[in-house]
Amino acid sequence: MSRSVLEETVQLRRKLHQFPELSGEEHQTLAFLRSYLDGLSIPYETCSNGGICAKIGRGDRAVGLRADVDALPIQEQTGLPYASQNPGVMHACGHDVHTAVLLGVAKLLKSMEDELPGMVKLFFQPAEETVGGAKTMVEEGCMTHPPVDAVLALHVDPTLPVGTASFLPGKMNAAVIELDITVRGKSCHGAHPEMGVDAIVTAAQIVTALQTIPSRFTAPTTPVVVTIGSIHGGTGRNIVAGEVQLTGTVRVLDNETGDAVKRLIRQIAQNTAAAFGAEADVSLTDDYPALINDSALTHQMAGLARQLLGEKSVVLCDTPSMGADDFAYFSGAARGCYFNIGTLGAGQEGQSLHSEFFAPDEGCILTGLTLLTAGVLSQLEGKP
Repeated sequence: MSRSVLEETVQLRRKLHQFPELSGEEHQTLAFLRSYLDGLSIPYETCSNGGICAKIGRGDRAVGLRADVDALPIQEQTGLPYASQNPGVMHACGHDVHTAVLLGVAKLLKSMEDELPGMVKLFFQPAEETVGGAKTMVEEGCMTHPPVDAVLALHVDPTLPVGTASFLPGKMNAAVIELDITVRGKSCHGAHPEMGVDAIVTAAQIVTALQTIPSRFTAPTTPVVVTIGSIHGGTGRNIVAGEVQLTGTVRVLDNETGDAVKRLIRQIAQNTAAAFGAEADVSLTDDYPALINDSALTHQMAGLARQLLGEKSVVLCDTPSMGADDFAYFSGAARGCYFNIGTLGAGQEGQSLHSEFFAPDEGCILTGLTLLTAGVLSQLEGKP
């Protein structure tokens, strides 16, 4: 690994960290990325959402690499000299690391472009944290012409020591279903509740009943999460509420489970409401799909990581996360491997993503550069 490329990548990460932008507002970030690619004479195409698809090499097949570029609405409290200069916005999920690593990989691959046995596509994707910018990029053809045979992406993990990586073949992250329920009863004076139908009491029963879906309607070995995140209703302390709105999120690891859970939510909400003389309108919207790693590709990448990082620095996991990532759209269009790299430095206390104190050890950048570059070359050469 070229020390100059590593040092430049660290500086790129710091610059990105200083000027974070929220999902859908990544205008300066994307302009910076285009300028950097122009400086390397790397051609690229721009999607309607601003996403960038850059291309290195040539051929009738390609390997894809993805980095997400958006930040979070968090006021940074790290005290770093390169802390965010945009009030209330912070790269607290490591997307600055992901993006800088991909820029570093771009520079490395461009330097060996004439020797590449195929094409590499670099996806700089906006809006991972909100609407799923990957979906737009895939729908607009970034995985075609030439077709992407395999796609790789990494994510920082503050629970793992720097210099390590973890892999999970198969189901990696959950699918997301957005849940909205409107409970309609009949308002009346609080002193005469028998004259109305209490939407708050009904909604409370629905919230409790929905928790029986993961505990009583699905097997303990089948992960399901049903979370009601907000409840709004009522107009006064002495008025029986006539309407209540509930919003929430559902997480599952496969479509079959998702379909069953959606049926149960409708059944439980509507029948519980009917039992209290109320009505429940239920809206369920599929959001991010489940992220499922290709098993063979993931084992190949884990084996490659063992060669490069050492046997003890690679973890093969068996427990998926019920969190979501829209890399699922890329891995749904080609063989995919999404893996984690450790960011916990020596002497650092435990950290967490989406924290105002998140400060990954920059040694993780070398891990990312090494694994993505080697992974691309291995896949282009057809070596396990």
